[in-house]
Amino acid sequence: MGGAVTAALLAHAGLSVLVLEKNPTPGGILSSTTKQGFKLDLGSHLVSRGARGPLGTVLRRLGLRGPRFLTHRIPVRSRGMFSITAPPTAGGLPAVALEAVRALELPMRDRAELARMMFEVFTLTEWELRAWDRRTLDTFIRDHTEHPGAYFLFAFLASIFFVLPPWEVSAGESIRCLRRLLLDYQLSYIEGGMDAFTHALLARVEDVVVGARVVSVRASNGLQVVETDDGATYSAPFVACNMAPVDLLSIVEGLPPSYVERARAVRPSGNAHQLKLALRRPLVDEGCLIAGISLEGLTLEDLSIDLMRRAVRDIEAGRVCDPLSVYAPVPTNYDPSLAPDGGQIIVASVYGPTRDDPVDGPEKWKERALAAMASIIPHLYDELLFVEFVPVPGIGKWMGKRSRGAISNGQVPGQVGRDRIPVTTPLAGLYLCGDGAGGRGIGMELAAVSGMEAAEAILAARASSLTSARGATPRGP
Repeated sequence: MGGAVTAALLAHAGLSVLVLEKNPTPGGILSSTTKQGFKLDLGSHLVSRGARGPLGTVLRRLGLRGPRFLTHRIPVRSRGMFSITAPPTAGGLPAVALEAVRALELPMRDRAELARMMFEVFTLTEWELRAWDRRTLDTFIRDHTEHPGAYFLFAFLASIFFVLPPWEVSAGESIRCLRRLLLDYQLSYIEGGMDAFTHALLARVEDVVVGARVVSVRASNGLQVVETDDGATYSAPFVACNMAPVDLLSIVEGLPPSYVERARAVRPSGNAHQLKLALRRPLVDEGCLIAGISLEGLTLEDLSIDLMRRAVRDIEAGRVCDPLSVYAPVPTNYDPSLAPDGGQIIVASVYGPTRDDPVDGPEKWKERALAAMASIIPHLYDELLFVEFVPVPGIGKWMGKRSRGAISNGQVPGQVGRDRIPVTTPLAGLYLCGDGAGGRGIGMELAAVSGMEAAEAILAARASSLTSARGATPRGP
């Protein structure tokens, strides 16, 4: 997303643009595969703010009318240990919130504190949010309530998109994103599949070379010279790298020690295994299901902050935890054409380990994840045509991130807003774009904002260099 946005905006501004993509197909995590007539996204994707967010802004800047953002009458449904359904419009949110409070059996004091917390979500000023940028979501919630149910509900809503637990994610970043998500209320999927968005952008680019892994970038005679693993070289005055800051260090020489130290200190987010289910017929009617699923019989009464911490520790060790946290868009409920003959696709993310030596291997994670999904979707096994399981290492390899983090510059205190590594680097002509530098927001929207920032920075630098060149040109008599 970051590279496609940067490239498309620069091409739209009249620059000659070349995109080098390491994989056989462009699009990064937004790529897809087809199997038995089903079109399967590589990742589990929804656009949190739809056309009202950064992706819509990109299309408008490019003068593109499509692809369309599709919404669903049931945006989200929670299943498993806690069941509740999001309303079709934002106007129904207060009633659903009241339903959740009753289901959790919150005492009156905690109800009042939860209401005060939600009031702050919508009213904190930007100045106040900047202070919360450097504090955790856990701190923000505990300032209002210690009730396990209320903590779980709010923490899950505010931190699920960052692939980080609440005691790691930035409170300011979470509050901003939750506020915009609820105000815009346009959770969307892209018509034709998520890769339709990057294909539309890259159609504006003059040249796209796939299967070209960049192995070095160096400055020479005022240009950036890029070499790929097949020995080809390219040169340009500006290069934007869609990669993690720490991965940039392996291909670029001459970065100052202070930048190298900062890049190495950047913490990535966690990641998730991908479980793709192809069904003969629809079994769920929501656009996205989220769930905390216990195969060991845990209920709402067993919820505690210690239980959440224990589950996260298990995941970090690579041990299958209980309960399992699941985020699962249902693409065919937005666009039925993605499956043949009325079939259904569910693409589930199951929070998993990024380490090299997990206690439990991929097969055990697959088995437990499938069993968890079957426990909340009746008749799943009867209607299942096939299952594809992509573990975290496979996703990390495709993304090219050695950290394997879903977001290579995790949105933790000290790494959001003004504290985030910028899209500019200390080397003239060299830029970063994507989830590794700049930007704000959720997932692909974060990357899109970064791409816009990178394009703007490059265009500003180009304008400055052209102005300087004109000023240095000798005038004739």
